[in-house]
Amino acid sequence: MIVGEGLLASQTKTFEFSSYVRIIPSFFQATPLGYAAGVSRFGGTKKNFAVLYAARNLATALAETVVRDRYESIEDRRLFISELADRSAVQLDTIQPLRVVDLRKGGCLKLGVSTDIAGAKCFNEAQQFADLVYKDATIDGILYASRLAGENCIAVFDRAITSHLAERCIAPLTQLGQIGTALKKLNVKLVR
Repeated sequence: MIVGEGLLASQTKTFEFSSYVRIIPSFFQATPLGYAAGVSRFGGTKKNFAVLYAARNLATALAETVVRDRYESIEDRRLFISELADRSAVQLDTIQPLRVVDLRKGGCLKLGVSTDIAGAKCFNEAQQFADLVYKDATIDGILYASRLAGENCIAVFDRAITSHLAERCIAPLTQLGQIGTALKKLNVKLVR
């Protein structure tokens, strides 16, 4: 993958946030900022670095991690509370500004890369892009819009997670009073 000289820098900005949401398996509640290299959208092609994903709000985090494409061409848009029993929501804040490549608002077009990278339909291209971005040690992650909910999401590289992020609170999804409202925004009915 090739990105023209200076273009990556032109799409890199500082970014701070408050109350972004990360959904994790409840098993990892004791380490809400934990991470491990693995197969993921911006995790690179060789699994040689890890990424922490977070979304602007609970509805977007649910769209990205739980709902995803499961209701395509399906009329019955119910989600049983038992399907959320083993997951928790972590609220995150930046404690230091992040330097991120911004793919929102035409960022891929400006960089001359496939829009599938931001659209999440082609993991291979997104992973190749992440490899390229990760090589620049001054960049902490990638800012993008959820293809599902349209809201901001962020992928923070392992080198910046513990130095730039702090968890504010963590709770099992089933104990969150706003879970039904968040799912309703996605046109999904929570069944208890």
